[in-house]
Amino acid sequence: MKTVGLVILVGISIATIILVLIQSSVASANHVVINIVKYNGENDFLVKLSQYRNLTVTINRYNISAFVADSDDKRSKGLSGVENMSENQGMLFIFNYPSKQGFWMKEMMFPLDIIWLDSNYSVIHIEKKLQPCMSVLFCSVYSPSSDAKYVLETISGFTDLHSVNEGDKIKINSY
Repeated sequence: MKTVGLVILVGISIATIILVLIQSSVASANHVVINIVKYNGENDFLVKLSQYRNLTVTINRYNISAFVADSDDKRSKGLSGVENMSENQGMLFIFNYPSKQGFWMKEMMFPLDIIWLDSNYSVIHIEKKLQPCMSVLFCSVYSPSSDAKYVLETISGFTDLHSVNEGDKIKINSY
């Protein structure tokens, strides 16, 4: 009888711990939702504005309002969880030093074009119309064959629409 009581007590304790973990996860998720705001009333580009600064990137005389991912935490989150963005919006990843930066479409909700730039702001690699991963197990990693210092994510089709090619120069304003 004492063994059964102990098993029930342990079971209740484990259930309590699980419930506390679930509640703290929900509270954490609610905190994230509260901090996500609509960037522009004209679209659904959701970002954590308090965490990202904004720069203008000019590519072939077309301006993009780019949110800057310049820390490990921001770079790892990127655009994951964002529902969509418009043609004049993007995310600029700035790395501490040039290297072969790999990107994947994990937790993405819409397709992208990804543009890699070297230290001189020249386009060194482009991946077009990348689709979100259906599973982490089958999620490809895309990377350039040479070192990149910056990576720009845009909507799918942007590079074709604006004739972006390897060798093009991109201007990053206010950097």
